[in-house]
Amino acid sequence: MNDTIASTDERIRSFASAVRQHLDDLPPDELDEIIGGLTADLADQADDNGGMLDLGDPASYAEELRSAAGLPPRGAIQSRPRLGERLLATRQRLTAGIRRNPIGAWLLDLCVTLRPAWWALRGYGLYVLILFVVVMGNGREHWMVPDSLPEWGAVILLGVLSVQWGSGKRLKRSVGKRAHAALNLLAALAVVAALPVALSPRVEYVGQDYPQSGLTLDGVQINNIFAYDENGDLIDRVQLFTGKGTPLDLYGSAGGQLFMDENGEIVDSANGRGHEFGLQDDGLRVTVPAEDYRGRPIWNTYPLDEADLDTRTMMPRMPTLDRPEPPFQKAPRVTPTPEPVDTSSPSSPPEPTPTPVP
Repeated sequence: MNDTIASTDERIRSFASAVRQHLDDLPPDELDEIIGGLTADLADQADDNGGMLDLGDPASYAEELRSAAGLPPRGAIQSRPRLGERLLATRQRLTAGIRRNPIGAWLLDLCVTLRPAWWALRGYGLYVLILFVVVMGNGREHWMVPDSLPEWGAVILLGVLSVQWGSGKRLKRSVGKRAHAALNLLAALAVVAALPVALSPRVEYVGQDYPQSGLTLDGVQINNIFAYDENGDLIDRVQLFTGKGTPLDLYGSAGGQLFMDENGEIVDSANGRGHEFGLQDDGLRVTVPAEDYRGRPIWNTYPLDEADLDTRTMMPRMPTLDRPEPPFQKAPRVTPTPEPVDTSSPSSPPEPTPTPVP
């Protein structure tokens, strides 16, 4: 009995496999549904007939299934065209539609005539793509415009290769259609993005920087001034003026920065303007001017007091305020040192000793 059941199941599987071969032009999901239903129906018929089953011809049975399902005969089902074929057909329909119009036909012929110009321009687009990968993140400005002989050589070389590629003489066979379309698209996007930048005028500002306020020496800020007299002795609290009588302020007419407390409020001086200080070039010390009887800062009285800078508040540490040490205690004399003068009385010339008379 078990052998009979096994033999029936094997016959059903073999018959279903043969029917599948005659229906293999159907979509896979639809084919699986038909064959699955066929296997179940044949198994039910075998159970009803006590294991006896007349299967018949698989080809005829497959045609009956087609007819019952309302499917066309074998060979009448056409596979869906690929994406590339559909795009090509769409382009052909659009081209045919445009050519029905005289102006459209003229524009298409003009585009065909200008194809070599696009091939050369595509070379520039490829240059932009390559250079974008090379300079990306380097901060180079106006990089879309070649500005050196090697870069111009690269643009010309890529343009020649692009023309050869477009004309079909070289390179076209080694590049697939998809790669060709992708490169065309990327090059077109690069050209659209680069041309406005390349054609815009490059603005360069030539000239000196804005002059720095205050006293500088060879472009370096002066932090303090020490004056010495002609004998090389240090002069304390000396006031300096220009030939026009203008105070020689260390930080210019703008003055220094204003003192502020921990709340960001200006610390007022006697005149209500605020105490000032100047930041030195090392960023660690500050210069603090003296104030007159009205509380106004005096920036032309030297040497100025100095203090450490609180890097947290960027304000002077007033407990460290003191008079800075001069660069040297004594400077070279301007006039030569006078020679010592002998103040003793001059001696009388020696007189001859008289010779005694015999």
